Amino acid sequence: MKRSRKIVGRCLLVLVILVSVALIAVSLLPRAFGYVPCGLHDDSMEPVYSKGTLVLAKPIAFEAIGVGDVLVFSDPNSSANFTRIVREVWYTEQQLVTSSASSDEVDPMTTAYRCVVGKVERSIPLLGYPAVWVHTTIAKIILACLYIIWIAVEIEAYGVSKRRETTA
Repeated sequence: MKRSRKIVGRCLLVLVILVSVALIAVSLLPRAFGYVPCGLHDDSMEPVYSKGTLVLAKPIAFEAIGVGDVLVFSDPNSSANFTRIVREVWYTEQQLVTSSASSDEVDPMTTAYRCVVGKVERSIPLLGYPAVWVHTTIAKIILACLYIIWIAVEIEAYGVSKRRETTA
């Protein structure tokens, strides 16, 4: 029984470490190189980028934005980001007319430059899924449960080893 607890504890430890390293690699490593990671959670950028792609954006000056650039924007009403293609630039108002890649119709409202996170410079297919998933409520619950279970198993294993030392 003691051996199985140790094995379960070590397996949970490895799982927690792997999940943590993967999440750090997806969300923090790009930031170290000046990129802002953004996972695409819908098909609005098809065929340019598919759902689940991790796009890496670099900050861009308003004067450097051109028609056809793919930009990541922050949604002022939530903490979410979204990606759009620039169709027109209104220089005097610092507004951008955008659209999704899957449609030639422009978005009904312009987007202010202050919402621009950056210009997409790199993309990695499928790596956006973990970036999107980690921000969901269920992901936070699962990760918290993994940590709690791992800590409980470690505490139990420590208690068993201490009891064994005192009886020996």
